Parts: sequence; structure tokens; C-alpha cells
Amino acid sequence: MIHLPPIVDKSTLRPNRPLFEEPYAIPDLEHHADFWKEVYRFLKTVSFRSPVIRDIKNYIDQRFGYFGFRVHPVTRESQYFHAGLSLDLTRNRKIYPIYPGVLEYAGYGAVNGYYVLLSHPDIVTEDGYVFHSMYCHLKKPLIKFNSYQKMLREISLGSHPIVPVSIKTILGTAASSGLAREQHPGVYLECSFRKFGETPIVIDPFRLYYARPKHNTTQHLTNPEEIEELFCS
Repeated sequence: MIHLPPIVDKSTLRPNRPLFEEPYAIPDLEHHADFWKEVYRFLKTVSFRSPVIRDIKNYIDQRFGYFGFRVHPVTRESQYFHAGLSLDLTRNRKIYPIYPGVLEYAGYGAVNGYYVLLSHPDIVTEDGYVFHSMYCHLKKPLIKFNSYQKMLREISLGSHPIVPVSIKTILGTAASSGLAREQHPGVYLECSFRKFGETPIVIDPFRLYYARPKHNTTQHLTNPEEIEELFCS
């Protein structure tokens, strides 16, 4: 079991949240940068696996792919806060868990497309949050609950049955389902700490692998003409 210190009071609400997306909290780096630096440094020692086996740096679009502010590559909205990591991949590339876990959901969402949500119950915080990873824009989940398991989960409010997922499990394949660029298949990886009834706290997946954060080159881009040129080039 991996225990982390309390994090909820070291977080702040995600800025510029679109109305069609669920609320998230993010690390409060303005007031608690040193705290989060230590959290990321500790998580890096866990040795998370790449969801595509190889080095994730090779698949990140420098303009849109990193955690943090960017121009949204579909809506073209400026100052959109990207709450995860986007990897550009060849269509049908296999996607794997970054860490052994438990299946929490596999299905479809208008924004996420086909996606899989895993919990990792052996990584917890002292204030009761559990580490989760989510894999979005898949062609279709290759892991899911059967009808009987779905019924049991509804009765138990999601606590049973427990379906373990190993790092060798293929969760799905890269595609462009949901709110994604049709000609740029890939996967969106989101890492968060979740607690029932509370706002999820998303963290930077890139920092699970690398010590220094990276920022999107479009993070400060707000001029409409420059944004239009971005998509014409």
C-alpha cells in the first residue's frame, strides 16, 4: 500500500471549465508548489508503465498534448485547461494500463468517446482519495462488465464485483471517438485522485514519468487570427 499526505486542501478548482465538462480540481501550484513537487517526485518512484509500452514523449503534440493551458485542437478555444495527456498514435495501437488496478467503468461519453476508468486502490491519500487512471477516445473498450456484473454494481453502488486488471490487459485501441480530431487518432490519459461524493483532483500524467513539467506551446495564444493560422499550417 502506498500512502500519500492529504491533498484536498492543496488543490484548487480547474480554471476555464467548459459547461459541458464535469468539474475537476487541480494541484494548487501557486500556493503549494513545493508540496506537489514532492508528491510528483514520490509518484515517479512507483515506476508507472507507459500506456503504449514505449516512451510517451515520442507521441505528444507540443502544441496541444500536455497537461495545462492550450488552444483546444477541436473547438479552437483559447486558454482551455487540458486535464490530462494526449498521445497521437496510429489507429488501432494497443492501449495498456499504466499500473495494475480495478475496473470501474467501460463505456461511452460524448466528450471522452469510448473510455475505460480504472482505480488503483493501493495508492491512497490520508484524506481518503484513491488514485485512478482513465483512457479515452478508444475505438471500443476491450474490457467491460458483463450484464450480471453491471446489475451487482448497481445494487452495491459500485463496490462489487471487483474486476482486477493487470498491466498486460489490453484496454482498447487508439481511435478518435468522442470530442477528438478525426484525422489524429490516439488516446487521452487522465490521472486523478477520487473520493466518493467529492470533486476529483486531476494531476499531470507527464510528471509520473519525468521530473520536469512540459507546457503546450499554445498556452498563451489568444489572438483569433494566430489561432486560425495554427490550423491552416
